[in-house]
Parts: sequence; structure tokens; C-alpha cells
Amino acid sequence: MANEPDVAFGLHPTLGTVAAVSDGLPQAEAALHAAGFDHHKELDIFVLPQGADRRAIVQLIRDLQAIGYSVAADPHLQEPLPVSSIRALTSRIVQAQHPTDIADVFDDLLDDRVGALPELHQLLESTAEWCERRLGDEGADLARVCRHLGHKITELSVDLGFTGADFLDLDSPLPPRSTATAPSPQNSRARAAATASPARSATSKPATTNSPAPYRSPQSPCASPTLSR
Repeated sequence: MANEPDVAFGLHPTLGTVAAVSDGLPQAEAALHAAGFDHHKELDIFVLPQGADRRAIVQLIRDLQAIGYSVAADPHLQEPLPVSSIRALTSRIVQAQHPTDIADVFDDLLDDRVGALPELHQLLESTAEWCERRLGDEGADLARVCRHLGHKITELSVDLGFTGADFLDLDSPLPPRSTATAPSPQNSRARAAATASPARSATSKPATTNSPAPYRSPQSPCASPTLSR
């Protein structure tokens, strides 16, 4: 039918995200394969594997429309994508069990669609444009500063990308965290009190008949003398 879209995206009750392509559109089929869709031969539809990143669908829809295809999609698949907060990413870092988990966080941080750093770069660029549009010549310096900061964000993104790749090269799990607790101060003091001083242990000897009598503090003049038998 003439009103049918070239590509249609929807949500299947058991298969999840699916797409159907009109006959004779190999370029659209190739785009679906590139986005991670698998062809279901029995149903003749394309299925996005369970657990795959559905965020790529929004960009895929835009790309297909940009090259002239008519696209229909379930509204739920086109909802604005939430940007991962730095706090949420930090929480994932704390709970990470493998270096690849850290690499995944860096990927999300730099994601062109939902990454915090690209969003920050866009914020600075939008601010620069606002300064030029609303402030005219008076806003030229502020616009220049914002774009300079945006350039620094770009440089930082490149460095973070290399760092994430370094974590990706490490695939061994981290050793388990130690559960041993530090000895309490009371126990430490008790052990210290029960242990002889090294200096005293090295010089002290048992008293003998030839040894001088141990030192006794002088008695008070009013103290009663000790009688000997």
C-alpha cells in the first residue's frame, strides 16, 4: 500500500524491539543489521537481541529519515533518552567488579546521545550562541570563553576515551575486598602492656644472692618499722 512506511519499528510481546522493512530496500536492511538487529526468517522481521542498547534506535530512525526513508515507530521507542548523571556513573564505578565495568561507564559518560560530557559541550555551545544572539557585541567575549571551555571538554573527552580503552584491555576480575578489621585500640594497648619493653628484656636478670638488694623507696618517718624475727 502507498501509505505503508518503508521501515516500521515496534515492541513485540515476546521478542522485544522489532522492525519490518518493505521489500526491495536492501540499504535499509543493511542499516538494521549495522545497528544490531537480527533477521527472523520465519516472521520476516528484524529483531533487536535482548539486552542490546535500545538507545541506538532513536539515532537509527533519524539516519533512515535523513536518507529519505519513511519511518513509523512506537512512541515508546522515541522517548527522550535520559542523561546518566555523574552521581549515577560514580555509583556504578564503586560497585564495579571488573575493569570492563569501568570501561562501560566511560563509554556512557562519552556517549554522543546521552553522555554527560557531550551534553556539557552542547550546553556551552548553546550559551555561546545565546550570547551572540541576545547580547551582540557585548557578548562576544563571553561567547569566546564558552567556546574555549567547550574545546577543553573535547580534549578531556579524548583523554577519557583513551583511559576507558586502557580499562577495556584489562579483563581480569578484581581481587575480593578484604573483610579483616583493624584491631581495636583497647586490644592494642592491652597487648602492649602485657609485652615487656625490649630494652628492659635485654638487661633484666633474675635476682641472685650476690645481686644488690632491690631499691625500696624511703619510708615515711611516721611509718612503723618492720620487725624482723
